[in-house]
Amino acid sequence: MRRISYWALSTVSAFVLLFGFDASQRGATGGATTATISGGTSGTSSENGSNSSGSNGSGSNGSGSNNNGSGSTNSATKTVTGSVAQTQWGPVQVQLLISNGSITKVTVLQYPNGNSRDVELAHYSLPTLIQETMQSQSAQIDMVSGATYTSTGYIQSLQSALDQANL
Repeated sequence: MRRISYWALSTVSAFVLLFGFDASQRGATGGATTATISGGTSGTSSENGSNSSGSNGSGSNGSGSNNNGSGSTNSATKTVTGSVAQTQWGPVQVQLLISNGSITKVTVLQYPNGNSRDVELAHYSLPTLIQETMQSQSAQIDMVSGATYTSTGYIQSLQSALDQANL
């Protein structure tokens, strides 16, 4: 009878330890604070902001109507940074590139990254939120299921940037 009691207690202890271990708290990295996630032009966006012409950033050929550079060659192009939205898991901040009254690029400057689970959620949800923003051209977008706090912070910062741009 005593052996059965020890076996039952050790089994229960093993299950408590196994299912009570929170792997998301292991290996928290602080080096991801400077990473940005962005989406580019032309309706569908990708995580690195590339477009169909194949040139982006420095060394652009200037043959298209899209202005991806940081220069002020087009007076109707401006960059607007939204305010930082503080969420339960960390700050979210959005920057918009606006050309001729429409959003041409969305960059997420800050997002929750306190542990590996936060980074995983951000890399899952932010490209979807950026794509929704590019399609709707407003802050009236759907939230990403499973990333409620990040989605809420993104929408708050996006609305702040849109207000500053008078859109």
